[in-house]
Order: sequence, then C-alpha cells, then structure tokens
Amino acid sequence: MFRPKHLIIYFLVLLADILLIAFGREEYRYATKPLLMIFLAVYVLYANVKMPRSFRIFLLLALFFSSLGDDLLLFENLFLPGLGSFFIAQVMYCIFFLKIRYSNLPVPLCRYPYIFLNAAVIILFILFLLPYLGGLAIPVIAYSITLFFLVQCVLHAFHFRRQPTGWYALVGAMLFVISDAMIAVGKFYHPFPGGDILVMLTYGFAQWGLVYGSTEYFRVKISR
Repeated sequence: MFRPKHLIIYFLVLLADILLIAFGREEYRYATKPLLMIFLAVYVLYANVKMPRSFRIFLLLALFFSSLGDDLLLFENLFLPGLGSFFIAQVMYCIFFLKIRYSNLPVPLCRYPYIFLNAAVIILFILFLLPYLGGLAIPVIAYSITLFFLVQCVLHAFHFRRQPTGWYALVGAMLFVISDAMIAVGKFYHPFPGGDILVMLTYGFAQWGLVYGSTEYFRVKISR
C-alpha cells in the first residue's frame, strides 16, 4: 500500500519539471508535467485509506481534468481548452469537498467574514484584469468564480480545531488561487521574472495539499 512517504516521487517529478523551466528546456516537460497528476491519482487509488467510492470518484475526476488541463496548457494555442479542463476540475473538487462538509456532522458553521474577504479579493482581481482580458473575459471570470467556490468549499468542509489535516487542503486551495492569479497576470497583464517557476511551484504544492489533506482526513476519521 502507498504511504505518505511515497509522495516523494511526486515531488521529485515536480522538481524535475521546475528545473526544466529554469534551464529553458521546455520541450522536455512533455515527459514530466503529465506525470504529476498521474502520481497523485495513483496515490488516491492505492493509499491505505478507506475513502468511500462516492467520494473518491470526484477526487479522481478532479485530478483527471487537472491532468488534461496540464497537457493542453503545454501548447500556447490551447489555452482556452486548458482553462475549460481546469474549470471542470474545480467543479469536481467543489463537489468532493461539499460531500465532506455535509457528511462531517455536525455540519461546520459558515464563516461569513472569510466569505466576504475572499469575495472581495476575487472581485478586485477581476476588476484589475478586466481591461486586459479582451475576448477571454467571460471564461476567465467564470473560472475565477469557481476558484472562489473551491476555497469556500474547503474552508467549510472541516472542523479545523479537531481535524487539523483540513489545513493541508485549505492551504492547497489558496495556493491554487495564487498560482492561477500569477498565470493570469503573466499572460494578460505583464510577465514577471521567474513567473513560470513560481506558478509551477505553487500549483504543485496546491494539488498535493488538496489530495494529502483529503486522504489524511479520511485516514483519521475511519481509524477512530
């Protein structure tokens, strides 16, 4: 069975992918980037965690569409299909964490200050980018809204004081927002030094946090 330590393979591939970016060998990323979500999916499938199938399927779908999005975004002219794949991935993640929330009795209370803060940040970011989005305004705004809901779904899925593994998932969701925000700024506003490396670093840890936090939640929950 897979244990958390086996995720070291995932981080080695992530490091290799980042080094290829750093040394300008983007053509070799076709061999590294697609492997990332595959390793996470294998971990979800074979980790020694009794996650119900009705939950596991949505987590695997989120990783599948993330993997498809990763592959599509390797091609500059496939940005929109890649964005669409990640949109579906975020929806799958949202469904997954909503299922955790409504099975995690008593249902965690709404944290309204954080909802309004998150909404304000997303709205301000959209307003900042809007003049530069052109014909992609609607898909980018729609995707931004799904990111907002992802953070909220994770934030309201756990009782963090007695379920600290939920912090991994929450930090992962926030890193996902940061990673995608950097992609948007670099593509639509202005590229910045080291942007591609920072995007991949935050994205890699975001996906790991979402998966590891989720699996560890079920590991602790079932073992009680």
